[in-house]
Amino acid sequence: MLEITEKTFIHAYTEFLSDIGIKNNEKLIDFKLHPYIYKGENYKYAVLEQAKEKLLTKNWNNYTIGKGEILNEVKNSILTKVIFNNKLENNNLIDWRKKDAFNKMEANYENEKLLFEFYKSKIKDELAFEKFYDLGFSYQLIAYLFFIKNSQKYLPISQERFDDIFTDLNIDFKTSHNCSWDNYLQFNEILNSFKRYLSRKHKDITLLDAHSFLWIYGYKFEKLKKQASIKRNIKLPVQKTEISIPVLQTYQPKTIIDIENYIEVQNEIDYFEQYKMLKKIGDLAENIVLESEIEFLKNISPALAAKVRSVANDPNLGFDILSFETDGTQKQIEVKAISTNKNIKSFIITRNEIIKSKVYANYYLYCVTNLNIPTPTIIRIKNPDFENNTIFIKEPLTYKISFE
Repeated sequence: MLEITEKTFIHAYTEFLSDIGIKNNEKLIDFKLHPYIYKGENYKYAVLEQAKEKLLTKNWNNYTIGKGEILNEVKNSILTKVIFNNKLENNNLIDWRKKDAFNKMEANYENEKLLFEFYKSKIKDELAFEKFYDLGFSYQLIAYLFFIKNSQKYLPISQERFDDIFTDLNIDFKTSHNCSWDNYLQFNEILNSFKRYLSRKHKDITLLDAHSFLWIYGYKFEKLKKQASIKRNIKLPVQKTEISIPVLQTYQPKTIIDIENYIEVQNEIDYFEQYKMLKKIGDLAENIVLESEIEFLKNISPALAAKVRSVANDPNLGFDILSFETDGTQKQIEVKAISTNKNIKSFIITRNEIIKSKVYANYYLYCVTNLNIPTPTIIRIKNPDFENNTIFIKEPLTYKISFE
């Protein structure tokens, strides 16, 4: 097992104090009640308590196995939000999409027996871990299940964040792509070491407090990534000049080609120029929406308006503009310059954009039309369901063909 030296802890603790606003001559009197820790991290105790309320293991018996109740209660224990300090807070201990693993899991006798024996401690934890892994559960999901079973031994995990923390502290240990029982034991032992050092300075320190301690230490990596993202996405101020927008022509296909009257086209289609034209239209639509969002939020909260930005340069995100609701809630906006034919509106959307429309809880589709007049029209659609909503007609335009 890796040993965490006192020197490593002191370095981490010094930075930690600075992060929560403790100056050189001050002391952290009460770990849990410090405003920064209480507000930002103590919701984890609410997660644990409310997850256990959903997980009614006391009511489980051999007769309930295989009826679906056990699987449903375990699924419900993965909370997306919790009530903490009289407010609804996000549960950041696990990505809510990990719950999807249970949608693929049959509520049969074998699966429910595994969950029953795991939470009733009728099976060794190591064997349960391996069985969860064999079922295709992610490392984060497995760790969460262990955490709500016994928070005094096991903790939730975020591989990327903790790998950054361990690397910065010169701890030779990786969790990413290392989902195994031995790796998870080592992870918990490392955090236990920090708990022991913290206990020398503060009373009633728990393993979850050690988790919060290192998580706060790791905020700097999040800030660095945000700064790097902002630098990548900075654009020059939009110049409000009149732009002549070409009108998109509509091609009317025929069922057959009239060979007798066919006139050969002399000029070859310049697809590069066509792409540039479409990109110009798309960029204009994005700028219209960007300015509209900023202008709207300026009257409500200049601070929020200042945070609105274009992220269109990162296609992996699946949306173009990061904006905010009036209450400060983040929203993701995909912008489409739409064409209209006989009141039928249409646009092109990628597979990734459709996937991301399901991922983000506050996803918007902004359709911009009438781009060639001074007052373009913006149609706003919140959480569009492209798969199941009958107002959307989805047609395949391209196919990927693979063969050996």
